[in-house]
Amino acid sequence: QAQPAGGQERQRPARRREAGGEAPAPVRSRPSAPAGGRRESEQSERLRAELEECLDTIKWCASSVTRESLQDVKGISKPAPVVKEVLETVALLLGQPETRWDRLRKLVTDAGFPERLQKLNFQRAVTREQFRGLRERLGHPDFDEELIKTVSVPLVPLAVWCRAIGVHLSRTKFKGGPEIRPLAAAGQAPPPPPRPQAQAPMEQPGAPALVIEPDLGALGPLELRCVRDLTISREGVGRITFPGETDCLGLDLERLVRMEVGEVLVYPETGFKPPVGEGLNKPAVVTMHQCYPPNSGRMLQDPKAQERYKRKIKQMTEEKQATFIDYDCITGVWEFSVDHF
Repeated sequence: QAQPAGGQERQRPARRREAGGEAPAPVRSRPSAPAGGRRESEQSERLRAELEECLDTIKWCASSVTRESLQDVKGISKPAPVVKEVLETVALLLGQPETRWDRLRKLVTDAGFPERLQKLNFQRAVTREQFRGLRERLGHPDFDEELIKTVSVPLVPLAVWCRAIGVHLSRTKFKGGPEIRPLAAAGQAPPPPPRPQAQAPMEQPGAPALVIEPDLGALGPLELRCVRDLTISREGVGRITFPGETDCLGLDLERLVRMEVGEVLVYPETGFKPPVGEGLNKPAVVTMHQCYPPNSGRMLQDPKAQERYKRKIKQMTEEKQATFIDYDCITGVWEFSVDHF
């Protein structure tokens, strides 16, 4: 999905760099796996990708919450129901269930609140009783990230944090029961680092089409084998550039690259990604637009807060094995490079 550029520009960077190692063992012939075994393998791969996406999102959302981003909560005396619902859910996960607004407000505006989010070991700490309460809250029609976004943008990372934890636990520690609406069906959090395997989002009606440069339709077969500085972009969303020459012969770029605000996916469909160095699975530079920080209006007035957030973006980029190039809180443009997808 470059959450830095790695398949997603939601592509939320490159997978881990290939490490050198021992020579491969001799290849022994063996019968191909039965169809049932292949299906199980594909299901296992999809589950692994979903769990990794949940963990990435949990970490990203927790790191996006700062004292500055929650300043507006201090001034709320009569919260909208959905605002109170989100904070009650967060308090439940932190083992401090609360329904009184004054206490919820005190909880999230405390200086140590962001650190509590980042340090929560939810896999160990959340009990079955807490999970039942979490599942019930996440299933409420009003607990919708798109709705929350229209009421309080700074609370979106907290809402997505809760959902990602719920989805992960429902697939691991507490299996069974009603399904929790997955991340792909929820509203977007601040853009996480790129994840090549993540499920591609549905195309939005009327969204700008992908622009491919140079125009591959004007090239012959020989020219398609060595397209120089291939660039794939979507206006207002982002851009991926593949420096040097790329063999584009036979590539369906419209299928191999998906771009939405905050998310760029390269090889979004399982089983289509070629070995490193082939196709689009190679070094690239990703530029993402509309990657604004929470509470960006207040941050515009605070250069120090801008610099802190930029350092946070740099750290998250590097943790995803991508190379940070630049980030601008004011323009919302984030740029990084990856070794491969």
